[in-house]
Amino acid sequence: MEAKYCVYLPDPFINRSGKRIENREEWEEQVALFRELTQKYMYGKWPGAAQSLKAEITMSQPEYGGRAHRERINLLINDRYPLEMEWIYPTEAEDFPVIVNNASCRKESRSPVEEKVVVEAGYGIATFERKMIMPDHVINWEEKQKYPELACGTIMAWGWCQSIVADYLKSRKEVGELIATGHSRCGKAALCAGIFDDRFAVVAPMGSGCGGAGSARFLGTADGKRQDEAHCETIGALVKNFPHWFSEAYGEFGTKQEPYPLGDEVNYFPLDAHILRAACAPRAVFCSEGTDDFWANGFGTQLAYEAAQKVFDFLEVPQKNGFHVRPGGHAFNEHDWLSLIDFCDLVLGRERKMMHDDTGTKFFDIKLADYAPWA
Repeated sequence: MEAKYCVYLPDPFINRSGKRIENREEWEEQVALFRELTQKYMYGKWPGAAQSLKAEITMSQPEYGGRAHRERINLLINDRYPLEMEWIYPTEAEDFPVIVNNASCRKESRSPVEEKVVVEAGYGIATFERKMIMPDHVINWEEKQKYPELACGTIMAWGWCQSIVADYLKSRKEVGELIATGHSRCGKAALCAGIFDDRFAVVAPMGSGCGGAGSARFLGTADGKRQDEAHCETIGALVKNFPHWFSEAYGEFGTKQEPYPLGDEVNYFPLDAHILRAACAPRAVFCSEGTDDFWANGFGTQLAYEAAQKVFDFLEVPQKNGFHVRPGGHAFNEHDWLSLIDFCDLVLGRERKMMHDDTGTKFFDIKLADYAPWA
């Protein structure tokens, strides 16, 4: 194994007593353990279910020649937190799935490509203003929280917003299954939302990298380089640039000096991306990565996908772990949307309207036993 510092990926089958779980009945307690560990070492405390949620529809209009309808809603959470959301949904459908995309609902931020793909596939799509709850960029740790009573980092706060939007959508009788997605930092948040909210039948962190679906221990780029911290984000680099995104404890697993390479600290991290992925099982998980998106560590994301597959196999839902690569860099483009829709159609048992045969394609040559001897 070429890893200089890292030993191996932690075993997701070892329970809180240090014993290996042996049957599916034990998995629920294993997920509870993962949620505890992610709160302690990564995200901070999950804010929990809303005690109250008020909704006011401020805009309602037909779209796409009447084939879809758009609504803008002002939410008020716990009589304290205002949150704007918007969704577009098919008009001649019932029990349709809705993709909750961790992205801005401002008009200038909307992508007509994604909306067109989603509407044509018979899905709804919801977006929201996550920065109303917690800002993206802050000056220092003390200023990270717009609402100090939220004892978590920004990534979890944004994931919690995604869960609140799910609260509203589930109050609408026409809504069926929910899918959580997002790209880059918002992909990290979507994965967090999926870990803590079982209502998301599919969890799709796209290009999420370190702190998301990419391994913290193992890095790589398309040219075959390994442990390449100059091109792949590490915990140290992530926490240096965005200390407010995660808990203070998370930073202890990264080095402190540029270029923030992997060090022995990361071996004490009790989690990694394959466990974050497995924490959503037996629900479905999917990600799509660009072959040139080195910073998001496509190698580490494929490695985590392959390691997590052992959990999905154990739970007898092997088809619910999805991975896709496409040419290009850091983006959430039409190719990614088509692959996500096709995967959702497969795992939700829907008619496949957008067949995407390259879903499941691997890019890197990985021998899993080199990184996960327990696998």
